[in-house]
Order: sequence, then structure tokens, then C-alpha cells
Amino acid sequence: MATQSQTYEETPYKDTARAKINLTLHVGPRDSDGYHPLHSLVVFADFGDELTAVPDDNFSLKSKGPFASDLPGPDENLLMTSVQTISEHNDVPVRLAYQLTKNLPVASGIGGGSADAAAALRLLAKANVVSWDEHAEQFLPFGADVPVCYLSRTAVIEGIGEQIQPWPGLGQIPAVLVNPGMAVSTAEVFGLFDHVGTSSEFALPYGSLAEMAKAGRNDLQPIAIHLVPEIRDVLKALEAQKGCELSRMSGSGASCFGLFSSLRTAKVAQKSIAARHPDWWCKACLLGDAS
Repeated sequence: MATQSQTYEETPYKDTARAKINLTLHVGPRDSDGYHPLHSLVVFADFGDELTAVPDDNFSLKSKGPFASDLPGPDENLLMTSVQTISEHNDVPVRLAYQLTKNLPVASGIGGGSADAAAALRLLAKANVVSWDEHAEQFLPFGADVPVCYLSRTAVIEGIGEQIQPWPGLGQIPAVLVNPGMAVSTAEVFGLFDHVGTSSEFALPYGSLAEMAKAGRNDLQPIAIHLVPEIRDVLKALEAQKGCELSRMSGSGASCFGLFSSLRTAKVAQKSIAARHPDWWCKACLLGDAS
């Protein structure tokens, strides 16, 4: 373990908070506790926010990157609240200085805040502060995505996010991720879903990532489009690209993904969309787990 006398450049703990994509998202009716049971095929991109931590006298967080200015304040920052809660729960001070390079848009349906928090918790384990296995039940209240983001591997999640079934061996699929530069309130989407949404039960068939994605849907997509019509424009832009096999919204929006036949085709599509919509965030990538 690094000592406090070692410098940031010499001994940082490092992790990547990979972007989370819901290839499918089936939502059940709200239960008596106010939760919606979920069934979702989740994959992670080959890029994300970058997080480092070095031993320091006190816990701190500094942010940089294209979306750093969009991060919420300390009391609403999921990374900070999760680390502080674990510190208080274990009565162990967290003496780490974190630095976050925020590459993912905020409140965009690709798990950026949850992935950042999960990466911070992984670094706590690397620094021998606390382990996830000992206190997993403490993290679920931070959000349904935190447990699967901690795993950061292809999986099917059920329940409210606590039931995680890893699905290894499915490989990767080329994709383009697009966000129109607009945030969507998850609470608002679910609130409207309770009034006008269609709940669904779903059993995921076995197949390739593309086959399983095509067999499902995102039950929140129509609701999010009603709130943010620009999501429809993003989906149409993806569908218009050569080689796009499927376009769909991820999570509660507003980010969408297009699945493509090859990474080369995906990169061509990214350039085409970026040229037509320079104000959109657009990224070609691979989704899933490298073999």
C-alpha cells in the first residue's frame, strides 16, 4: 500500500468508471415499498470516466474534464456521499485524495454517477480501506445501478438492482453512443411511467448481444421521449446511419445507442452524426467484455 509520503505521479490507485448501457430495460409496476422491479441486460463500454486516488491526510475530490462543471455539489455527488457513508459505517477515516476526469455527460442514462461511485468504492478496496463484499447491502440505497457498476461486466439485473447474474462469454459489439446535451430526471420518468406506462414481464432469450438486445425493449423510452422530444431525433439520426442494426435509449435517457455491424462502420456513423449535430455528444465504442 502506498504511503502518504509518495507523490500523486508515483503511486496513484487508478480505475475506469465505464459507461453503462441498458441494452434492454423492462420495468414492472411499483410495489408497496415504492420500487419498480427491473429486468435489464447491461453492458459496459470500453471507455468512461477516469478516477485516481492517492493517500492524503483527508478525503477530497477534484474534478476535471469536459463535463466536470456539470457535476452536482458535494452533498449530491454520489461518489462523495457513498465514500463518506462507508467511512462513517465502518468508523474508518478515508485518507484518499480522488481526482475524477469526467468524460461522460451527467444525468444521461449511462450510469455516470453510479459508475464513478462504484469506481471510488473499488479504489477503497485497492487501498485496503474496506471491501465491497463485506458491505454490499450498504450501497444499494445509493441507486440501483451502483452494484452492477461495481461489477462492470455484462450482466442481467433484476429486482431493484440487487439481483445480478453475470453473463460471461458474450464478447463485444460495436456501437455509437449519442446524447443530445439534455439531462433527464430519472424520478420524473418513473413518476410519469406510473401513470401512463405499460409494465412488462420479460424472459431474456439466450443468444448474441445483438440478438438479445433485439428481442427486448426499453419500457421507459416512450416516457422519456414525451419529456424530451429530442431523444426521438437522436434515435432517427442513428437509424439513418449505414450498418445500424438497432437504435434504442439507454436507462431513463437521454443517451441512446446504435448497434453496428463493425467498429469501422460505427466510427463512420459517429463522424456523420457529429458533423450534422456538433452540439451533441457522440462516441463510437465497443460494448461488452473483451475476451
